[in-house]
Amino acid sequence: MKILSLTMVQFDGGGHTWIDFDLYNIVLIRLAKSFLFSPEAICMSHPFAALLASVCFGISATPVLAQLQISETPANPPFADATIQPVRRQETTTEFATVVDQVNEFTKKYGAENVLLVLDLDNTLLAMNQDLGSDQWFTWQEALQNSDKNHPELVAPDFEGLLEIQGMLFALSTMHPPEPGLPEMVGDLVIRKTTTVVLTSRGKEFRDAAERELKRNNYNIPESTLEIHEERGVFTPYSAEHPNKHGLNAEIIADLGSPRRVTYSDGIYMTAGQHKGYMLKTLLARSTKAFVDKPFANFKAIVFVDDHLKHIDRMQDAFAGDSIDLATFRYSREDRNVDKFNKSTKNHVIRDWELLNSFIKTALVK
Repeated sequence: MKILSLTMVQFDGGGHTWIDFDLYNIVLIRLAKSFLFSPEAICMSHPFAALLASVCFGISATPVLAQLQISETPANPPFADATIQPVRRQETTTEFATVVDQVNEFTKKYGAENVLLVLDLDNTLLAMNQDLGSDQWFTWQEALQNSDKNHPELVAPDFEGLLEIQGMLFALSTMHPPEPGLPEMVGDLVIRKTTTVVLTSRGKEFRDAAERELKRNNYNIPESTLEIHEERGVFTPYSAEHPNKHGLNAEIIADLGSPRRVTYSDGIYMTAGQHKGYMLKTLLARSTKAFVDKPFANFKAIVFVDDHLKHIDRMQDAFAGDSIDLATFRYSREDRNVDKFNKSTKNHVIRDWELLNSFIKTALVK
């Protein structure tokens, strides 16, 4: 039996994916006649083929070649596995506009209500106005803690003391967007009902400073955020006693170890330095729209932005094998300032801390 075969090829730069659809002769002949083309050979334009693929087959609108040709095919062809693999994209960018383009692409594919935008806080949405108390300063102090507890440049004798000082610096400092126009770009996505979550490694004790600086810099995240079942907003993200309850499993929980309390409210998720990929999964599992057969609620695509590569890698690892599109962006806008600090003698932050600490001891502590 002669059947017309529609073969579509999607090129992704490094490789390609074949998707074959065999349709009965009469259907395609009618389709061909409706377009006033010959049924022997129809070659669709690239934009139309891309649109057809994205609407009918759920493929992103990248360059697509579609060709219709007559071929001899068995009357009962064997079943072809046409499973569409979820999108996995990982990129580094200094321009948030690249992120906006990706959100727009997913929005066209799925609708705004099915796209989740997840944004890091420090050195992504906001950066310190000085090095003392910045993300790179904290990383440097943490490294000193791990290498030499008695290092003369340490501001605290242990990690708990470092967190206490960091909290004080958050409270005293102001911050700014790393990129001009960044709050407006995020705000435009929020206005268009893209669900947006700020996912930070900061602990819950630093929430007030985070909310203050986000508001001061005109970020309005709560306008379009994720709703969850935790009424108080403070919760333990997972439990070894109920390993499958909140999006994880016993093996993952064993690797993560004991959980630390987190907090989520007004679209800001404070995860206390824990694995961001798995923390996002536990949050999605608590969504008011999540069910056993819908662990990611209504979302079909996630866009994640962070300045640290380790968090990008962890997000990709956490969702590996899951049937949800994921695009991750390492936002490198602050790299120059971070590199400058890392290569410096650190004398300026040592001096700044000594002056501040001296003032605190003499003027504020009796």
